[in-house]
Amino acid sequence: MYFSSFDFPHIFFVSSFLLIVFWMIFFRSRKYFLAHEKATNYSINKRFTLIRFISLILSIFLIGIVFLGPVGLMRNSSTSTDGIDCVWLLDVSTSMDVRDVSENSTTISRIARSKSVIENFMISHPENRYGLIIFAGASRLVSPLTSDHSSLLTFLASIDSRSISTGGTDFLDALKLATERFETKDNTTHAIVLLSDGGDMEDSPNMSSIKSVLQEENIILSTVGIGKTKPSPIPIGTNPFGDTVYKKFGGEIVLSGLNRESLRNLADVGKGTYIEGTSLEKDLGNSLNSITRHNVAVSGDNTNDKTVPVLVMISFFFFLVFLLFPSSFLKRGNVL
Repeated sequence: MYFSSFDFPHIFFVSSFLLIVFWMIFFRSRKYFLAHEKATNYSINKRFTLIRFISLILSIFLIGIVFLGPVGLMRNSSTSTDGIDCVWLLDVSTSMDVRDVSENSTTISRIARSKSVIENFMISHPENRYGLIIFAGASRLVSPLTSDHSSLLTFLASIDSRSISTGGTDFLDALKLATERFETKDNTTHAIVLLSDGGDMEDSPNMSSIKSVLQEENIILSTVGIGKTKPSPIPIGTNPFGDTVYKKFGGEIVLSGLNRESLRNLADVGKGTYIEGTSLEKDLGNSLNSITRHNVAVSGDNTNDKTVPVLVMISFFFFLVFLLFPSSFLKRGNVL
């Protein structure tokens, strides 16, 4: 645990300037208060006036700190632990919108289930560093390897099939981008976990090219099959009447099912495991347990950081003092 710091170091210079300005305003206002006291039936209580003014300054000052970004008043510093580096490859092609997966007795889309697997696994295995790449006909890095899991999960929540407009399922391009995320270390094995429905048969990857990429980098590739083998139509939206519109080609509705063969071949080439079924998180954990752990830096726990709420409460207290303390009273003998 350590004392608070700020996202904006110039906070102290700004605060000092504001304090000087407020004090100048206060002393100039004293003349007005004294003149007001002589011209009316009210007596100015100088002590209460000073308390009100200081309370107002402190309230504004603390709120200003909140807006300028306090960091780490109640936060643990980063630590290190034994874990692995794992990059998620998430298929966001339109076929992943097919709703043929069950989770908690509810039918959801393939992409929703894939995101759920990633989130659940990261929560249950916080000792690892994770990266995230999404792909369809093209690939995009969403997050490099990081121990800041909350940020990665925030990015993950916003991902859908519209995140990449290029159609298709290009496994090779995604895997090349993933291998570039790992730091080169002797005898260190890294993991890539690919979550997909396998794409169409015409999307079958070039296994020899993928094998050379993975072997050069000492990487294990595991694949997670999402969806059912029975083909289903691919939803692409709704019409003005609220009916689901499905993807068509040549006037015929396009159907998509789980392509196990493609994903199994990828896992075999990557010396990993192909996973499918209802206990994906558990099976994935068993698969990655074979990877030798190494020292990984993990960020401190930010969930208990009470910096902002504490500052807001203190600011509110000073503002109440400002409102409740009177600055003037009726002079004795002058009752309205």
